[in-house]
Amino acid sequence: MNISGKCDYACRAMVELATNFSKNVPVSTRHISDHHDIPNKYLTHILLQLKRAELIRSIRGAQGGYLLTRHPSNITLLEIIEAIEGPFTISLTNASKDWHIFWEKVIKILGSELSNITLESIAESITKSTMFYI
Repeated sequence: MNISGKCDYACRAMVELATNFSKNVPVSTRHISDHHDIPNKYLTHILLQLKRAELIRSIRGAQGGYLLTRHPSNITLLEIIEAIEGPFTISLTNASKDWHIFWEKVIKILGSELSNITLESIAESITKSTMFYI
């Protein structure tokens, strides 16, 4: 399984929005771009996909930006991946029925695991790993 750069960028952007969720202040594209080394134009396209999936909403104006539509504990990694990559499914044309059933089980297990990982847990994990102790 490959995680695309686009999906990685989407996760970075969503973590930034999650860490700012309690402030209830829109986060600008420029802020996300600068803090996570994501090309601004590319980020804009990613944010549009996340918006279409109703994971984020946009606020217009000088103080505008993006906000999560739900609490980070109610957004899963699977939702983010599917917003960017499309449905998490299997596409086999040459597989026998037995193999197709096997791969469907694998996809179901992976999907279940990805559904158990919340944006909140990702943000907490990333925050802990970037903390410096003196």
